Amino acid sequence: MKTLITTNLIKFTLVTILLTILFRIGLSTSIKNEMMIAVILSAIIYAISMWISGRYFGIKEFEYLPIYDIGFRFHLSTFIAHNLISILWFAFGFESKYENINVIYIIALIWSIFLIIHFVYYLSVRKSSIKNLDKEDLFE
Repeated sequence: MKTLITTNLIKFTLVTILLTILFRIGLSTSIKNEMMIAVILSAIIYAISMWISGRYFGIKEFEYLPIYDIGFRFHLSTFIAHNLISILWFAFGFESKYENINVIYIIALIWSIFLIIHFVYYLSVRKSSIKNLDKEDLFE
């Protein structure tokens, strides 16, 4: 069976890392300069960019590996990349003086609850997740 860590997932994760770094730069700079409109725009642009990236690589992933995994692998990689970069952002001292790392921890905690719910759902539907594959194509 084809692997669950695919080139499309790796490319998506790399794009996620790049977008998250750009988001952190825009967010910290906006907060430092007390530009609330720029803070909001940074978040909106990041959300739209992530959606476009997820949609693009998700479609490519489904064409390559037609498994209905409800996007859990992409969700998990986004969670890890975003939170790791955000924590490292503070560890390396790139944050503005108005930012607090506790916000990162709270977001990660809330997000992890949704990730766990997503994982439970993923486990419940994975038995019927192979779409449009012949039995001969399951094993190479």
